Amino acid sequence: MRGVRLSRWSMSYFTVAVISLLLAEALWASGAARPLQNIGSAWVLVSVHLTTIGFLTMLMMGALHQFVPVLTETELASQTWSGVTLGFLTLGLAGMVVGFLALPLQVPGGALPNLPWLLPIGGTLVVVGVIVALINLGITLKRAWPWTLSAWLVATGLGYLFLTVVAGLTFAVSFADPKLFPAAWLAVMGGRGLAAHVIGGVGGWLTLTAMGVSYKLLAMFTLSDEHRGAAGWIAYGATALGIFVAWLGRWIGANRWADVAWIVILVGLAFYLWDMRALYQQRKRRQLELNGRYAIIALAYLAVLIIVAAVVRLGGSVRRIDIALTYLALYGWLGGLALTQLYKIIPFLTWLDHYGDRMGKGRIPRVQDLVNESRDRYAYFIYFVAVLLGSVFLAIGWFNVFRVVIAIAFLATLDIARAFYHAAHPKEDEQEHHPKSATAKTGT
Repeated sequence: MRGVRLSRWSMSYFTVAVISLLLAEALWASGAARPLQNIGSAWVLVSVHLTTIGFLTMLMMGALHQFVPVLTETELASQTWSGVTLGFLTLGLAGMVVGFLALPLQVPGGALPNLPWLLPIGGTLVVVGVIVALINLGITLKRAWPWTLSAWLVATGLGYLFLTVVAGLTFAVSFADPKLFPAAWLAVMGGRGLAAHVIGGVGGWLTLTAMGVSYKLLAMFTLSDEHRGAAGWIAYGATALGIFVAWLGRWIGANRWADVAWIVILVGLAFYLWDMRALYQQRKRRQLELNGRYAIIALAYLAVLIIVAAVVRLGGSVRRIDIALTYLALYGWLGGLALTQLYKIIPFLTWLDHYGDRMGKGRIPRVQDLVNESRDRYAYFIYFVAVLLGSVFLAIGWFNVFRVVIAIAFLATLDIARAFYHAAHPKEDEQEHHPKSATAKTGT
């Protein structure tokens, strides 16, 4: 990371992301959101979107506005646009959360008076925020053509993000005024379209982007070679192509296409895991830090997802297992990888901001001095165990026990959030002689 300015907004994105995760976990634990009873109820939709938009998308956006310039070795097109995206996404998410609860006539479980157009307004704000981000990040990526593997993964993920939020806005409008759409279209959107929406969001946007960012971050933090061989490109090609065919197949009702595409996706993800194994084996940092050690658990959960998904596809889909796998994907694989890498990203950016311009000019703390791994590792261990148990209890239908373990995951996440806060706010005695520099340059 040389010559790249620090993002002014990444920490704010991360703050919104962690708060959204805590809110989502609290809703699952409270029992208000009951996915096994009604996956389309208002509180379930609130919890899901707090997780997908509030937590994972916000976190990805915060990371991308810092690391797309690193991937491309060029400056971000506009720091101001990054802040504009944050504002639109935050306001849009709030509008969607309230909007779902204000649709009691169309969505069961709504707790507020009927305000049908609040949800589309929130969805529109999210779409505008995404478009601003796509322009900002797209200009930055364009400067670095031809792209590396990581850049291809991120660019493809951003394309799926646009498709996902536009589809989501269409769903929101259909909720607000179903009369605007023919009955046949409403049936498609509520069935095949919803499945495509999930595939595009969880698979296309979140998974492909996580793969792209992990290739860069894990290579950087483990001191491994970031230039991957054939396995990495096969992983990208198979996963991206499989997701597109599955997405398109669901929309047009070509279920055989989608079934074959799932196999291609699983093969692509298997190649990704094999490549991650090689990355860890080739690392120069023999003693892994917490983010590197616990990222292995997130990758292991992805392996579990691949194996169980393959078995489910062979034996026929079971609704409870599908819900459990989605939960494990969002909180174990994607959420676990995100939380582990934040444990390194936040102190790293804090160190650069507070102390980067003082390298070689006196005694300054190390990046790892801003966290306490011996204490914080327990919170991560509890989080990962709780997520795995939660997936098992969803699969067997024990929802009340699931609520208990998600409450434990909430407490673990709260402790992880405490670690993030202290990493982002070094003690006064450490920084009193090191004034904060908003224009510090990176240089590792």
